[in-house]
Amino acid sequence: MKLFLDFFPLAVFVGIYFFTGAEKPIYPAVQGLMVAAVIQTIGSRLITGKFEKLHLWTLLITLVFGAFTLLFKNAAFIQWKASIVVWVMAAVFLFRQFISKKLLIQEMMQAAVEDKMEVPENIWKKINLSWPIAYIIFGFLNLYVAFNFSEAFWVNFKLFGLLALTFLLLIYTLYKLFPYFPEDDSATDSSTNIKTTNKED
Repeated sequence: MKLFLDFFPLAVFVGIYFFTGAEKPIYPAVQGLMVAAVIQTIGSRLITGKFEKLHLWTLLITLVFGAFTLLFKNAAFIQWKASIVVWVMAAVFLFRQFISKKLLIQEMMQAAVEDKMEVPENIWKKINLSWPIAYIIFGFLNLYVAFNFSEAFWVNFKLFGLLALTFLLLIYTLYKLFPYFPEDDSATDSSTNIKTTNKED
């Protein structure tokens, strides 16, 4: 459900853009994006019992840049919004690295894996640094596509390009952490039983 909420605003934006048939689909798509961002924030609050800080920041940026887009009839504002969001996320990663004992990526991954992973601190730092660097690059890449290609191409890039790049970043993270994932207890027990049986034989 959380994954659905994370991608809900983007899905609404792209869906309205390509399927409304409006002469200038960017404006109804932005309206839908703003409403979807509000629903995302409230939905997250109902499911988790608290407001996600990232959702609140994203909501604020979406409403501000969305309002400017509609008020001035200029799609450049909403195109900048995507870069601002990832740059804010990059700043959060870097900020947490200097003020908190536990890095943000460490907190995220350990929350996803119930068993505690024994990962060297230097590995966590390398992974944590790779995310803001990637986000900064994503932000500039978004602007390059937005202002050098058609509006429709940019919308497709938001859906497929940025998601694919984020997925590759996640794969890199899992690759670096894979040697430190806790072993399956059942597999360990089975291995121990086999060794014990062999000794008895």
